[in-house]
Amino acid sequence: MKELARRVTAATVAASLVVLVVCDLSIGSFRAWWDRHSLTGSIVSSLLVLAVTALIVDEIVARRQRKERAITVAVQALIVYGQGRRTWNAVKSSAADGKGTGNGAGSALEEWRALANMLLTASPALFEDPEARRFLEEVERFSGLILSRFRRSDGTLADDDRQHLEAEFSKVEQAVGPLMARLPKADESLFAGPS
Repeated sequence: MKELARRVTAATVAASLVVLVVCDLSIGSFRAWWDRHSLTGSIVSSLLVLAVTALIVDEIVARRQRKERAITVAVQALIVYGQGRRTWNAVKSSAADGKGTGNGAGSALEEWRALANMLLTASPALFEDPEARRFLEEVERFSGLILSRFRRSDGTLADDDRQHLEAEFSKVEQAVGPLMARLPKADESLFAGPS
């Protein structure tokens, strides 16, 4: 919203400056009024030029910052995605063992705790970026579902629970796609792993 307000303000100021210049060139009485009030004309024109310059520089700096942060946010999201994938694999392997109270369940819960800690740490950085925020929402939903389904079933998963979690994880994979696209092609292999 702040970005939209900044752009609207810049467009308004630039349009005002253009209107003043066109009126000065084409309307004689307008030009005569500004000639009689030279101090006012000088102050108004100086403020408009300053405002246009400041808003343009502000937009350029903001765009550069967004571009620089886009890759950083993508990397953080991909690290969270990697932990989410490890958590899902641990849950699947624990459920496949059929040992709800065994070592596999403990490993799955440990992976889930690591995912929860990562979500808490990465959330502030991911929240400001719309694509990263969508990814964050999907991972949070998936994480909550894992805990509720896993606890309800004592570490084993019924087929319908497994299918539901599989569908939810595919939403996480879809949400991470736009973030993965931000990375240079050479770096994608660092984060792509077995699904």
